[in-house]
Amino acid sequence: MQQVRKGDNTAFRTLYDRYKAQMFIYCLRMVGDRDAAKDVLQEVFIRVHTHRDRYEPGTNFVGWVHTIARNLCLNARRDSKDQTSFDETASYGVSTNTPDPDIALRERLAGEIGKLPEIYREVLILREYEGHSYQEIVNITGLAMSTVKFRIFKARETLRERLAWGLDEL
Repeated sequence: MQQVRKGDNTAFRTLYDRYKAQMFIYCLRMVGDRDAAKDVLQEVFIRVHTHRDRYEPGTNFVGWVHTIARNLCLNARRDSKDQTSFDETASYGVSTNTPDPDIALRERLAGEIGKLPEIYREVLILREYEGHSYQEIVNITGLAMSTVKFRIFKARETLRERLAWGLDEL
């Protein structure tokens, strides 16, 4: 990123190539629509480039990019009138005709995650799907550590309760 700050476009391309897939999946999970996720991803890297001077050397680059992506995803979700459910994004590439109980459970889980209030869904995605530490989530969201921990706890608890009711169906 320090090379990007100096105007090195090859370094920017390297960063883009390294993080585009990870950021696309994050955006897709957050906004729930493939085209919207592509648009947000493009805007993320436009902002990385245009605001490269705002990056503090030595800080967590991935956290900085996630913060940009998070804000753009939240804006996109607010602006979107027709939101695709989370279950469509989470089961991407999985055949729904397969009677595999693991697939059915994953689809059910994805559907329930999609029904979570956004404040719980966001931190759960950052933790469980993106693999961020609690501290990284604090840095990305700007929330207090206790708030992050509570929201993740509440999201997991809600999912456990919701999934417990429908396990016999699988």
